[in-house]
Order: sequence, then structure tokens, then C-alpha cells
Amino acid sequence: MKKVLFLFCLAFTCVMLQAQTIVFSDNFDSYTAGQKLCSQNNTNWTTWSNAPGTSEDAVISTEQANSPSNSLKITGTNDIIYRFSNQTSGVFDIDFNYYVPSSGSGAYFNLQHYYNPGIEWAFESFLYNSGTGYITINGSNTNFSFPINSWFPVKIHVDLDNNSATLTVNNTDVITWTFSNTSDNTSGICQLGSVNFYAGAPDNGSGTYYVDDFVFSEISAANDGSFVFSPDGDINVSVGPNLPGTTSYTLNLSNPGGTPVNYRIVPVYDVEPSVATLVNDLTRAGAVSENGILFGSTFAAAAIGFPASELISRNLIGTSLESIEVYLTNVDLMLNPKIQIYDMNGILVDGPGEVIYEQSFSPVEGQNIIGLNTPYLLDGRDLWFGVYFEQTEETAASDTRPVVGCDDAVSPDPYGNWCKTSVAWGHLNAGASSSLTYNWAITGHVHGAGMNPWMSVAPTAQGTIAANGSAQATINFTIDNQLPHTGKLYVYSDDLNNQLNILNVTVSITNSVEESESILISIYPNPATDVLNIASENINRVEVFNLAGQRVWEGQYCESDITISTNGWAPGTYLVKVTAQGATKVEKVIVR
Repeated sequence: MKKVLFLFCLAFTCVMLQAQTIVFSDNFDSYTAGQKLCSQNNTNWTTWSNAPGTSEDAVISTEQANSPSNSLKITGTNDIIYRFSNQTSGVFDIDFNYYVPSSGSGAYFNLQHYYNPGIEWAFESFLYNSGTGYITINGSNTNFSFPINSWFPVKIHVDLDNNSATLTVNNTDVITWTFSNTSDNTSGICQLGSVNFYAGAPDNGSGTYYVDDFVFSEISAANDGSFVFSPDGDINVSVGPNLPGTTSYTLNLSNPGGTPVNYRIVPVYDVEPSVATLVNDLTRAGAVSENGILFGSTFAAAAIGFPASELISRNLIGTSLESIEVYLTNVDLMLNPKIQIYDMNGILVDGPGEVIYEQSFSPVEGQNIIGLNTPYLLDGRDLWFGVYFEQTEETAASDTRPVVGCDDAVSPDPYGNWCKTSVAWGHLNAGASSSLTYNWAITGHVHGAGMNPWMSVAPTAQGTIAANGSAQATINFTIDNQLPHTGKLYVYSDDLNNQLNILNVTVSITNSVEESESILISIYPNPATDVLNIASENINRVEVFNLAGQRVWEGQYCESDITISTNGWAPGTYLVKVTAQGATKVEKVIVR
């Protein structure tokens, strides 16, 4: 896909030839002509939006062919991707043959630094239907020529070990550049992500062209980083009998690969809704100004985020996101508006992750407050939320478009201005839009009382492991009550082959033999509706907790039979802790 700024049978081989390994080749001759490429091979090929079989998918054609009898025809809205798995070391060649007819508007291709496209363009190349073209790097164009109405070879040589690349068109070297540079600036990553054949053309035209004999070769073997950790199974530890108590668990981390790898470990808790009515506001914006952002795409999303560390410091783990507030204008031009909540991303990509909750709403001019049909529990993961809408192509091209409100910040919050107009998220003020230094006028309203996070990671929850290096991460558990403590560890890395592992965590409370055997308790009815009756010899103390760890009842006694009213308790599961005769016992009850 061309970079657009808003505001405005397989032929697979693996053979050795001298020092070169052909990793993948495709002459498109094994496919059925007239049918779409990715529908026939979605293992090696996909589309920009990862939507095989849609209008982004390209048709196998017999109209032209460099090696008889098929080629790939790119036209209309076709947007084809081949992915290279985010290589960060090694030397590679990407070869293909191109045919640009004079009857069309030209042609286009680009290289992406990331496996998932739309994050960082390594370069863009535009070809006119007159036989000239140019490649754009660092915002500058370098011209080249090619034969029109004739097949010609294209080679992209990428040396990741020396951060260098060369484009060769029709057997003539066009330019050699620092590969970590991008199409519009010098700040990028030295990483080979994917190649894109999009139906673009110079001057925002819609191109038509043909591709044949695609070959991806490894000239010098990659030695990328590799993330390994042990133990790699679920975590089961115990503390007690005296509380508060602590224990720990060590993960051994290593990187047997040749380049550094990054990791992040995120504790996540099994939480239930809080019965408290405390309210907190989550926003990145200052006062809403008259500023607003118009988008030149047929859909747009605007989001803000809060990292797990901030949610912990603000004591918000265990609370619920109950509503989302957003400022909008020209809402009559909006199609399919939704509020959305996004999962956290790992390390490979910044910004919001996949949509994990969305809800349609009917927008009004100005401030909109949308209550969530299902409140979202903050469980320890990063929190991202925002608004999504669509608009017609006519609206996107007009002067009057839907507007998402923002503040008048001079220096934007790094979590306050994320937006998406294609498959990838980016900052509002990225690239040519650097003057848009605003934060979105989006607020989340969070209800409930936070729990005490009982997991922590030392010495750091994220870090870098050097090539052939190792490290340790110690998971510390601090337990201060008799409740069940269950959760998960999300272990992320930027090793594409090992991006995420989720470990279940269970911390059990070890009671002494005297406590477990010397006290007999009867609690009834269970489930309860109005009252709980507790019977035991010489009851001294009763405490009742919900599963978020919050005490909802506490009483001192010197009796053998007591009755507790459950009026006002939220329906759910509770833990009743009874102390009698110097011993303690905990039992689970359900309140309806």
C-alpha cells in the first residue's frame, strides 16, 4: 500500500547455489489463471490487511508472462504482501520481473521494515508509463529508467549486517543507501519486514502492472536473536501459614542467537468487579480546544493508552472501565461509529493491540459519553481505548469531514495521540504531520477500588539480552490474606518465533495442621440470599472478602452461632474467614 498521510501448486524451492540459498521462489505458473493468488496460497502470500480473497487480493493472469504462462496482475485495489519474518541480520536478495504497460497509469512497489506492514516504509518506488521512475528515501527521489511494454528485472539487495541496501532496475544500479533510513526521514530500524506490490502509480494514480519470477534469496546466513526461558510451564508456589508472607520464582532467560533480543514480563491478575463506587478519570488531554483532526481515509481510529506500571501506581488494578468519553463534530457524516478497547501489544510493535471489545453508539455533536454494556476489568495489562468510525470516499475527499476533538498541547503525551488509517497504528504527529502536537479529547471513567498487586518482577520487568547472553527474572509474590491468588504471566519478546508465552500462576496458602483439623465450622445457606449463618464453638472473629481481595464484612464475637445480613452485597463468590478457638478456617460461599 502506498504511504498516505491523513489530513488530507506452489513454486517453492530451497536449493543451494554457491553461497546462495533460495528461500522462496514463485513463478505463479502452478496457480489457476483467473483466480486470486492469496486464495490459492495464503501460506506465503497475503494482502495488506491480511484479507485473502478480498479486493486486495490479485488475480493470476495469462495476459503477460516472463516465464510462461502465468504472472501476477496488480490493478484496481490490489495490495499484495510477501513477509520476510523481521530479519535483523544476514544478507538477502529480492528479485522479480516487472512489466509496465504504456496503456496504464504506471506502477509501484515498496519495502517495509516490519513484518506487519504500515509501520515503517523502507522506501517507495514509483514507475511512470513512459519508462521512467524514481525511488523515495529520506524524502528525496532518485530517478531511473526502464523499458516500457517489456519485461525487465528488479533486484533489491539488503545487507543487514552492514545496514546497507541497493536497488537495481533493468541491470543498472540506481542507489545504495543506509537501510535503516525510511522513505520520509532518517529515523528507522535495520530490519527486513515485507515487500508490497500495490496498485499505485505516480501522482496518486491507480496503477496496472505485472509481476513474475519472484525470488527471495539468502546470500549470507542470518543469525538473529532467539529468546528462550525456563522453566516454561505454569507457576505453582505456596506461602504461609503466617501472613503476610512472601515467596519467589526465578525465570532463566537466554539468547543463543547472534543479535540482542528484548523481553517484557507482565503480571496479570484474575480479578472480579469491585463493589466500591470510587470513580477515577483516565485521560491524556488538557482542556478541550477548538482543534480537531480530519482524516483523509475511509476509516479512522483514535486511541489513548495507559501502561501497566501507571495503572499499578494509581492503584487501579481490579477496577472497571465503565464508560468512554470522546469529543466529536460533524457526526452526521460518520458511518459505523464505535468505541473500542484494545489489547496490549508486545515488543515488536508500539501502540494499541488487537480489538478486544467494541460497541456501536449513536454520536452527538460535542461531548459523547458511552457507557459500556460490559464493563472492562483492569487486570494488569496495558490499557488502550478510543473511537473508530468510517466515512465515504466522497466525504474523505471533501472539506467537511467528521472531526475527532483534541486539546491544544504543544508537546503531546506519548500515550495520548495514537491513530490508525490503515493496518498500522502511529502517532498523530509522526512524519509530515509533526505539527499536530495534540492529544485526543478522550477520557475513560473507571469505577471501583483497586486491589493490592501481589506479583512483581525483579530486577526489571523488561530488558535486553545480548547475543549469546543470559539473564534472570525473579517473580516476587507478596500475600497478605487467605484469598486464592491466581493470575498469569505474559512473557513477551521480539523474537518473531517466540513472541508471547502465557504462564498460569497459582499461589496457595499453607495452613498448619492444627488450623485445618482443630476447627469445625458450619456456614449456611450456601448459596445465600439474605443472610449467612455461621456456627462453631467460641467464634472470635469473622471476615468476609470478595474475590478482588476487598473486605466487605468484619466482626468480633464471643459466640457459637452468629447471623450476618448479606443485603447490599453484590451477587458473586465470597470467602468467609472464621477465627475460633485460636485457629482459622476459610470457606467459599455464593451470594445471589
